[in-house]
Amino acid sequence: MRKGKLSRGVRLVVLLVLTAAGFVVSHSTKVTAQSSLTIVTDWAPYGVHGPLFLAAQRGWFKDAGLDVTILDGKGSASSLQLLGAEKADVAFVQLSTMAAAIDKGLPVISVAGFVRSGDNGVIVPQNSAVKSAKDFAGKRIVYPSGSSSASLMEAFFRVSGVPRDSINLIGVDPSALASTYVAGDVDGAVTTVAYLEPMISDKRPSRGIFFADGGLAVPSFGLVVRKVDETGKEAALKKFVTANVRAWQYVKEGHVAEAIDAIVAQRPMERLDRNVITSQLNLYLKLLDTPATAGTAPGWQDEGDWSRAIAALENAGIVKPGSGPSTYYTNRFVSKQ
Repeated sequence: MRKGKLSRGVRLVVLLVLTAAGFVVSHSTKVTAQSSLTIVTDWAPYGVHGPLFLAAQRGWFKDAGLDVTILDGKGSASSLQLLGAEKADVAFVQLSTMAAAIDKGLPVISVAGFVRSGDNGVIVPQNSAVKSAKDFAGKRIVYPSGSSSASLMEAFFRVSGVPRDSINLIGVDPSALASTYVAGDVDGAVTTVAYLEPMISDKRPSRGIFFADGGLAVPSFGLVVRKVDETGKEAALKKFVTANVRAWQYVKEGHVAEAIDAIVAQRPMERLDRNVITSQLNLYLKLLDTPATAGTAPGWQDEGDWSRAIAALENAGIVKPGSGPSTYYTNRFVSKQ
């Protein structure tokens, strides 16, 4: 063999080694990419995010081989846009908003539903005589313009047989909803009850009347992914969903304070009111189940519940007629028990 030259056999060995090394690097990069997940929530941290932050704080994501980044969203619709634009891998959002996005062509799907009983409704003062939808006749009700809550409100009064023109409905920008209600010039506010009621209870003690109690049952918060990733990132998503299911079960078993500690520890600059976010989480825990999901694992979704939700969403004009439950959810990553 001449100096500076490699024999054909040696060159072949080197080529095989480099090829194998290249495969290993490529394969390793692929695994690493799939093990890194970004989740965007619906909003800045509040009570319902407790289990997610707890799973991160306890290291359950890392134990599963996941590197998880939690981003604070600016509304469920905005978070779904980030998901669709591949700026996030998972979104923790209102599933009614997800349904509306799917109806408009966004290829996403719910892989876990945690707040399975709807949290949309109307808050009224504690001493209000209002007990049901029919009692709102003649009342002044403020609602967030352009929101899914507003669409559900219309359907709620319609299915309850309350003429729209019998209620003084006042639309405001969502950012002005709480202050308008607290000012005391209105008799109720359309909102996600478990979110807003604890925030204003010290200023205007209130209680909620849920749309679900009037037959308009639509699931609330869950985890949503792009449909292509349901199989493309199956292993990582399975681990992520499993860790979240574990966290919700753990919190449900009496570890609310630990979940609140996790939020505060990871968002120290938010100056969160512990009493408020604790009350929020406790209220959301009461909304985890429907009659059909009682006794099942957190996150598992029932076909009958979704069939009823679709009927409600069609009634509200949020989705067009003709879709079925499999359009919106899968239990691929969640066991029933």
